[in-house]
Amino acid sequence: MITRVRWKEAQARERDAWRRIPAAPTGYLERRGEFLGAWLRLHGATTRRVLEIGGAGLPALLDGVHSVDPLMRQHPKGRRAVAARAEELPYPHGAFDAALALNVLDHVEDPARCLAEASRVLRPGGLLLLSCNVYSRAWLLLRAARVALLGERNNDILHPHHFTARSLLSLARRRFEVLEASLRVVDPLAGERPFETSRSLLKGEARLYLCLRPCSS
Repeated sequence: MITRVRWKEAQARERDAWRRIPAAPTGYLERRGEFLGAWLRLHGATTRRVLEIGGAGLPALLDGVHSVDPLMRQHPKGRRAVAARAEELPYPHGAFDAALALNVLDHVEDPARCLAEASRVLRPGGLLLLSCNVYSRAWLLLRAARVALLGERNNDILHPHHFTARSLLSLARRRFEVLEASLRVVDPLAGERPFETSRSLLKGEARLYLCLRPCSS
């Protein structure tokens, strides 16, 4: 478990990074909105009761979607946005039909608590679409050795957590039933090409997409 000081430092770096990034291209946001809208329709969720966790930087552009992020910044007009942590969602039990947590879980302070909160605010039978970068076990072992030699601050401070596909699935199954799992070398939300650099190949890096439903208690 990372320390609170370590996570706050990562958040400060993340905030600075977002400030240096100009507004996202309209084409990207349109593709992202179309993808998410299609996913919601496919699973019968309405955009009137959808929560996007960690949506501060690149909004889904879907009418009525609520968004929560500790790094909340300007959103399109009419956006329902709240500056709050994923570990402490300011909504009642069962408030949403669906939730989105895209490229979020490796940035939060406590991934397990984040998933517990997502489960809490979803109605029975609700859905969570989760995506996160995952890595090979070999690369994570090499990273652990590098951290021991050089220190945490010299090793990807923007991502306090790193997962393998297996460890992410194991974490998700504590609170959710896995309905769909898709391991991709491209991000369909951004129209990315496959990872081609030698660094990415050494990491065994990919994006794991999960469609989840809260476990019945």
